Amino acid sequence: MPPFKIQISALLAGVLVAVAACGGASHAAKSPSATASPSPSVSASATPTPAPAPLSQPLLIQVENLYQARPQSGLSSADVVYEYQTEGGISRFTGIWFTKPPSADMVGPVRSARLISLRLLQIYGGALIYSGASNYVLAQASAASGKHYDDPEPPLFRTSTPPPAARYGSPHNLYTDGSHLATFDQSINLSTVSYQLWTRTPITQLPSGGTAVSSFTVPISAEETPMFTYEPATGEYQRSEPATPEYPATGVLNDANTSAPWETPTIVILQAPTIPVAADNENPSGGYTEGLDFGIGPSASGSGQLAVGGQLYSINWAQAATGPPQLTLADGQPAPIAPGQVLFEVINTGATVTP
Repeated sequence: MPPFKIQISALLAGVLVAVAACGGASHAAKSPSATASPSPSVSASATPTPAPAPLSQPLLIQVENLYQARPQSGLSSADVVYEYQTEGGISRFTGIWFTKPPSADMVGPVRSARLISLRLLQIYGGALIYSGASNYVLAQASAASGKHYDDPEPPLFRTSTPPPAARYGSPHNLYTDGSHLATFDQSINLSTVSYQLWTRTPITQLPSGGTAVSSFTVPISAEETPMFTYEPATGEYQRSEPATPEYPATGVLNDANTSAPWETPTIVILQAPTIPVAADNENPSGGYTEGLDFGIGPSASGSGQLAVGGQLYSINWAQAATGPPQLTLADGQPAPIAPGQVLFEVINTGATVTP
């Protein structure tokens, strides 16, 4: 597959846009005039706002969330995570790493791609790493222009040591780690992207308009209803997995790398059309199991909710051709995104969280 290239002009344009978004302003040059007032001198203490450093093209990795896959490794170190429903009501994560995880940190279990994985690759760029997919998804991936790697070895490898691999074995024993990912990143010539992520708002400076909510449940499906609880001491949300009609409860979700709870400071609930795709996941008996796609690609928009700092806000979102979705409050102002990881929960249009 040809390398994903970024034109220098697009990169410069992205940097200029990002500077403006961070508060920079451009001023039209004026011709000298005999009557013009002298320009005020610039204070020696004035410091221009630096342009943000270009972001590295990310690695997108498919991480399993069936109960046998818990506790997963490495999700805490991702910059952005998307969670969405797959067939049978279970959910899957796509972790997005702009900064590679520490060398010794495991990431996994790594599992198969879905149609939404290809949408995320399209808008974020970089490279998608996964293990298998339906024939339909593989055909869609082959027709796409992005970099995608099915079962690359390395950086993927089988292991018997980390949980849950030690308990359940295959297929829950496929992992990677920061060291392998760093080498892989260099081998596929990832460079930079033309977009920036969101401007961040400290939780001590949240705008008005939110509702104080200490915990809430996200209706991903009848079989996947994670509960998030705000922890004031850390300013982040802990996730727990209650029992559902099909699957047992597994409690607070830890990161197996640290044995500490996976906590995230900002959770974005995206309401998006859920689109059944009959040809997505083949049934070995000869028929088809209905798969799912989601309307989150370029030019898509919708509403949703955002949890940050113990506050729940109503938001609108709009997805550009590349980069993360724009998130705004009801008054049109940018939604507050705290420093740190951002977790997107993709749910069906019209669904809302339950406090």
